Amino acid sequence: MGRRVTIVGAGPAGLTAAITLARAGWRVVVCERHPGVGRRFAGDFQGLENWSEAVDVLEWVRRMGVQVRFEAAPFHVVTFYGPDGRPRVLRTPRPLFYLVRRGDVAGSLDRGLLAEALEAGVEIRFGKALRHVEGPAIIATGPRFGDGICVGYTFTTDLPDQAHCILSDRLAPLGYAYLLIRAGRATLVSCQFARLQEWRAHLARTVEAFSRIVPGLELREARFFSGYGNVFTPPRLVDHGRYYVGEAAGLQDALWGFGLRYAIRSGYLAAQSLIRGVSYAALARRELLPRHRVGLENRALLEASRALLGERVYAWLLDRVVQHPDVRAYLRKHHRPLAWKRALWPLVRLGMRFRSRYRDARCRLRDCTCVWCACGRSGRNECDRMKSPVSTTGTPSSTI
Repeated sequence: MGRRVTIVGAGPAGLTAAITLARAGWRVVVCERHPGVGRRFAGDFQGLENWSEAVDVLEWVRRMGVQVRFEAAPFHVVTFYGPDGRPRVLRTPRPLFYLVRRGDVAGSLDRGLLAEALEAGVEIRFGKALRHVEGPAIIATGPRFGDGICVGYTFTTDLPDQAHCILSDRLAPLGYAYLLIRAGRATLVSCQFARLQEWRAHLARTVEAFSRIVPGLELREARFFSGYGNVFTPPRLVDHGRYYVGEAAGLQDALWGFGLRYAIRSGYLAAQSLIRGVSYAALARRELLPRHRVGLENRALLEASRALLGERVYAWLLDRVVQHPDVRAYLRKHHRPLAWKRALWPLVRLGMRFRSRYRDARCRLRDCTCVWCACGRSGRNECDRMKSPVSTTGTPSSTI
């Protein structure tokens, strides 16, 4: 048995690192403060995006030596809506994304990675919260702040598989709302990047909107869930000899909040740095940080366009994407560093530092129910204790 390493956190980043190190002969101990994997999630669906790289994302995962032992349903068709409510159907010959399930449930991404880690000989200690770590360590503890939040429901349905996405500030300020249905299960979410204190109203409007545009939609056995992510915190890769990966490192797409690719790849790179004796920071700066910076530049452009042109910028963006003959290639181009975007970086970096330093942590609510847990009054796991905050049956309204 080779050297020993401690990994704090059993999410996708931590487990990917654990699998990679264990197969290289390292003794790996993963400490997870929860009693199981994926306890931040509620069995909800997430998209494993398949457009930012030319190679299929499942093959991309396999090339890192990680098996796809979780359910991953390919989706080729998504219906988008702008604030005007007009449907725009996007079809791609290759999957636009793979639908994966999160949480401590059968078939989930989390359970699949856990099974693979255990087979590789990883020791996992659940219910173990560490305050101090000695020796080599990888920190994969998830996000620290809530620059953006997701609130929604998981529920059962008889409707066929389908995917819908709405861009509207009434539903998800500077973000998006989505409905994903697969094999009798569904996830309805509002992802918000502004006016976070009004999340209840945004979620209620999201339910109303999808109830109107999807005939027969009923939220049966609905379960409320919430989550948050930090996208404006400057990345922290190495600190006092500890390697930070995934959202703990501040690695998440700032435009739409996708983080699974960052989690898996950063975990793999941290493991490779230990195995090969090379700099993790150098690997991450070469492979991850340029794309992370592009995400921040894209977010800045979106918000500036919204401020200047209003919500009609959403309809313009959707029309541009849907009408392109090769959607995946079009989206991939916008994830690459471009010279004209690099010229914006000094302003983007200044804005990022301002937003990370001066977060609005005020609840303005007498009974705090912060799902982003920035005020310090509700506690990190408030979202696990909250009951469903709004009606799960929609009432028609005139506009999205």
